[in-house]
Parts: sequence; structure tokens; C-alpha cells
Amino acid sequence: MPLVRTRSKTTQERRETATSTRDALPGRDAAIDALRAACLIVVVLLHSLMVGVQIGPEGALSTSVALSGQSWFAPATWLLQIMPLFFIAGGFASITQWRRMRERGATASDYIAARIRRLAVPALIMIATVGAVLCAAGLLGADPNLIGEASLRIGQPLWFLAVYFGATALVPAMTWAHERRPIVTLVALAAAVLLVDLLHAKAGIPIGYANLALVWPLMQQLGFAMADGAGAGWSRRRLSLGVMIPLVVLLALLGWGWSPDMIENLNPPTAAIALLGTAQFFGLLLVRARVDRVTNAPRIARLAERAGSVAMTVYLWHMPVILALVAMLWATGMPLPEPHSAAWWATRLPWLVMIALCVFPFASRFARFEARVLALLRAPRPGEATGRARAVLCVVFAIAGSLSALLGGVGSPSSWLAAVGLLLAAGALAAPGAFRDLWAQLAECALMKGSGSTGSPLTRSTRWRWAPNDWPVSPTRPASSPAWTRSPIW
Repeated sequence: MPLVRTRSKTTQERRETATSTRDALPGRDAAIDALRAACLIVVVLLHSLMVGVQIGPEGALSTSVALSGQSWFAPATWLLQIMPLFFIAGGFASITQWRRMRERGATASDYIAARIRRLAVPALIMIATVGAVLCAAGLLGADPNLIGEASLRIGQPLWFLAVYFGATALVPAMTWAHERRPIVTLVALAAAVLLVDLLHAKAGIPIGYANLALVWPLMQQLGFAMADGAGAGWSRRRLSLGVMIPLVVLLALLGWGWSPDMIENLNPPTAAIALLGTAQFFGLLLVRARVDRVTNAPRIARLAERAGSVAMTVYLWHMPVILALVAMLWATGMPLPEPHSAAWWATRLPWLVMIALCVFPFASRFARFEARVLALLRAPRPGEATGRARAVLCVVFAIAGSLSALLGGVGSPSSWLAAVGLLLAAGALAAPGAFRDLWAQLAECALMKGSGSTGSPLTRSTRWRWAPNDWPVSPTRPASSPAWTRSPIW
């Protein structure tokens, strides 16, 4: 029997196979969900290792930023800096969702309001809860320095949320540009990033933070390109060049004065971050076919989808949980070795395991509560368009609320109240009719309770929930509507 050499699949064929498999699970991409989960693990790992605490001479708790200043840390940040990948994955998911909503007749304002509602409500819950605890601790006589340090550490990750609000609001407009001039849009953003860097670093003009509005939309735009199959037919050699060329240019920038520390290059974001993100983009394309084969297995896909659904909860709550663990260890008299000592390094693995066992189960359970709150804040029904002014105010209030918590700290009563108020306003504007519906439900409950009826729409067995891949549901709409479903959400 003659031996026949079978032809291996081309890159395009592999991508078509992966695409057909992803189409079986509409609305989700398991590889992107897995990428988000991996990035999130790196963020939690890095923040866990950077928490430096030790017992001072008088038994007081002193804090520091561990790993900062270590000679090996700057090279390590080239691997640990994954925020560009976050925005690439976010761009992929965002353009997919916006196109899906657009096909159903939604406007750009509808999309923006829906995304702000989805992001602002979890942030509001975290800031309101943690800020209340810290403010109460301060009133009860806790050390103001420790309260300030905790407030700072919890608020620092919120920079991402503020930027993400803005990047999300730009999705419809940037999709318009991408669908017409994708290359021109990418080149224009990249040129603007470099120009801002040169004016800031070389000309001394303090406009570095303008790159917040350029670097991250550029990374998001790369996610758009990936969603449309950019590089799918490229050879491995060509993709490898796509990885190496940005890294070579990045090394050249280091010789011109850019910092080799990719954490330092994050604040404000520089051309170095844009180049690193471009290399990560091509690296992801290089391994995409293999990642698809792994993540399209049903069990892996379900696990990745679940991880993606709790990603924002993990991001918002990992620092409060880490600091709560520190407080518990200190209160119970457990040893807190000096950062970088032999004992400190020896305890890092148990420390990371303890954080993982606390953060991820907590986030998994707390995400269910967030889903219940979001289910009460109904989206506009089909035909109920969100006005442009309302959408703009949603974005402004959401960004302002995040910045208030970031700059003033969640432990300061004034900045805490400002953040809660602004995020509450953003959520209310993004959920038209939500409070009217809620009051109607409460009034109906009160009337039913007065009449002795047990058929309240707010009982645990008859709650309304969000229908998958469709308009969110509301307790006030008839159950006969095909867009709504009635089932337990508790």
C-alpha cells in the first residue's frame, strides 16, 4: 500500500476552522476570554508581590512597594506588562458587541450607555463598600497613615477603569474609521503617540498624559484588526518579523532616553508601551491557531467564558482582598518578614496561594450579586433610543467618578462621596427608567403585602433575568415577549 503524504492545513484554513467552531458559541471568543483571564492572573500576581509590609520597631505596621528599585525588575516588566494585551482583547470584544447591537438597530448612544452601565455599577459597588469601611475605620481611630496607604493602593488600579470608560465611548466612532481606513487610522494614532512623546520628553512640554487618549485607543484598534482577521494569511516568518521589528525599535528608543521599565512607561503611557503592545499583537497572531485549538475544547471554552465573566470583579476587588489579608495577618500576630529578605522570598509561594484561594472564589460569588444589581437596571427596550446628551454625560460622570477615587483615594470622605455620587449618576443615566421601575416594584410589593398576596415579582423564585444575547429584561414587561425570560436568578 503506497504511502500518501497528506497536505497540512494552511494558516487560512486553520483560521476558518477556528472561526466555524467559535460561531457555534455566538457572542464569545474562547481565545479572547482565555487571554483576558491570563492577563488578569499576571496583574494579581504582580500586585501581590509588590505589597511590602513589615512590623516596625514599635509594633506598628509599615508599608512599602516591594520589588521597586530591584535591578532585575525592569527587564522582567517586559514580560509582566500585559496592559496592552488587555486593550487588544477589549477591542476585539468591543467591536464584536457593537456590530451585533448595530445589526439589531441599536445606536451608538445605546451601545455606550450599555457599556457604561456594565462597568460603572461594579465599580460603584466596590468604591461604596470599601470606602465606607475605610471611612468608618478612620472615625474609630485607626492610624491615618495606614488608612491613607490602603486608600492609595486600592485606588491605583482605577486608572484602568477611567481610561477604559473613555476607550469604550470611542468604540462606535473608531469602528467607523476602522471600517473605512484601517491602516490610516493605525498610522495616525501611532504618529500622534510619538509626537506627544517627543514634545513631552525632548521639548519639555508637559503633555505626556495626552497619550492616555492615544496609546490605549491604538491598542484597541489593533483588537479591531484582529477581529477582522488581520494577519490571518501571514506566514510564521512574516509574523515573527512583526514581533521583532517593534522590539528592535523599542531598544533604539532606550538609547534615546526612554525608560527600560515598562511599569514606569505606563504613567503616562509612552511610545515604548505602544511598541511593546504591537509586538504582543503579532505574537498573539503567531500563536492564535494553537490557542484556538486548545480553547475551543468545550470544557476549556466554558472555563474561559466563566473567567471572562468575572474578570472585572477580580480586577476591582483583588487589592481590597489582599489588604484585608494583610490586616488579618497583622492582627493575629503572624510573622511579616522584611521585603526582599530570605524569609520574605520563602513565604511568597504560600502568600500567592492564599491570595488565589481568597480572591478568585470571592470574585466568583460576588459577581453573582453584581449580576442581580445589573438585572434590576434595565436597558432601553427596543425602540427606546438613548439620547446623545445622556450618553455623553454617562461617560463624563463615569470618568470623573473613577478619577475622584483614584486621585483623592477611597478612604477620604470627600473624594469617596464624590466618586459614589458621580458613578451613581452615570449608572442612573445609563439605565433610563431603572429607578422608576424599581419604585414601581416596591410599590407593588407593598400593595401585595397589604392584601396578603404572595405573588410579588420580587420573590426569589420569580425574578426576571437577562435574556442571553438579547435586550436585557425587566420585571415590568410581559412574560409573553420573546426577548424576555422568567426564571430564578438567585
